[in-house]
Amino acid sequence: MINDIYEQRKRLEEGYHITLSIPKKEYVAIYGNEINAVNAQEVVHNYLQHKDDDGEPREIKIYDHNEGSLIEIEAILDYVGNEHKDYDSRLPK
Repeated sequence: MINDIYEQRKRLEEGYHITLSIPKKEYVAIYGNEINAVNAQEVVHNYLQHKDDDGEPREIKIYDHNEGSLIEIEAILDYVGNEHKDYDSRLPK
């Protein structure tokens, strides 16, 4: 699924606004019809880890566009001191 994600970024005064567009069939193959904040957080964390991106996500929101074939996830990425983080420690337990 990670390789099928289309990413858009918009520079903010501090950090970035990121939108991840995922084919719905790819999302559903992994998460089923559970389109929720917990899964959105996991997708964002996995995506950032895959891209070696040190951004710290917040305000993660997920949208299911019923009339389309995409799931969209939006988040704000903060970069504090540009320090590398241990991604596994940030995943929800």
